[in-house]
Amino acid sequence: MCEDDIEARCASHAHVASDARFASGEVFGDWRITAFIGRGGSGEVYCAEHVTLGTPAAVKVLVRDDERAKARFVGEARLVAKLRSDAFPRFFAYGEANGAAYLAMELLEPGDLPTGDRAVARFMLKLCEAVAELHALGLVHRDIKPGNVLWRTQNKAEPVLADLGLAAEANASDIGRRTGAGTPGYSAPEQMERGEATEVSDIHSLGVLADRCFGGRPPRAWKRIIERATSSIPAHRYKDVASFARAIRTRHRLMRMLLILIAAASLAVVALVAWRSVESRRAQQEDRLQKEHEEILEMLQRDVY
Repeated sequence: MCEDDIEARCASHAHVASDARFASGEVFGDWRITAFIGRGGSGEVYCAEHVTLGTPAAVKVLVRDDERAKARFVGEARLVAKLRSDAFPRFFAYGEANGAAYLAMELLEPGDLPTGDRAVARFMLKLCEAVAELHALGLVHRDIKPGNVLWRTQNKAEPVLADLGLAAEANASDIGRRTGAGTPGYSAPEQMERGEATEVSDIHSLGVLADRCFGGRPPRAWKRIIERATSSIPAHRYKDVASFARAIRTRHRLMRMLLILIAAASLAVVALVAWRSVESRRAQQEDRLQKEHEEILEMLQRDVY
């Protein structure tokens, strides 16, 4: 990739901020910093290029100097290196340079949430693929939100679930130590209030994310799916990501079945009304014939007498 391409990829990011810890041109392993992307709780993210090949990368650098933050950072690096789904950032390298640990990953771009039934379905199913792999490893993401969904823009735009810094073992309770870890409005109530995160906590966040795609006004095919996924009671949510994804795939099938049932019921009502109308006309006709018969008998009796 040429220098112009690198500059174009980093054009949406600011130049290295004056208060950033590292300056443009500093090197971490094989990666040279070119622009500042942003800052998180314990790290800073930079746009970088490979010193020999010129390929772009996002380099996350640990800037907090404590053992707990370092252990979490190493855990994130190991996890990114282990994950195989292309719904996660691609791992490039991990190491230490300039007195700090760093993690080099695929450079991705921020973007807007999709809109429209099909686009939202593709988006959500791709994220379900990512979350399912985490859950298969016994982990939960704990911070699924729009800001942690980036986009791979080569060929066609694909969502990528990023920022695995809060990923933790499922069913682990962090009461006191990590209560409130996550993002209000997206993370499940039991996670924010009691520090308890399980697979269904991630499903809650996925449901909220789907709702945000529709601006809080999901179409009928999505409404019941989102309501179940975001239930405040964990046991009432989908039991796993596969069930949630299945509901998304079959959302229109359920609607079609409902419409068929409604149509069948409507036809039954129409048939009943038509039958009653026919019966009413027949009864009226029989009454009229009976009356005419009685009138004829009455006339005959008068003629006789």
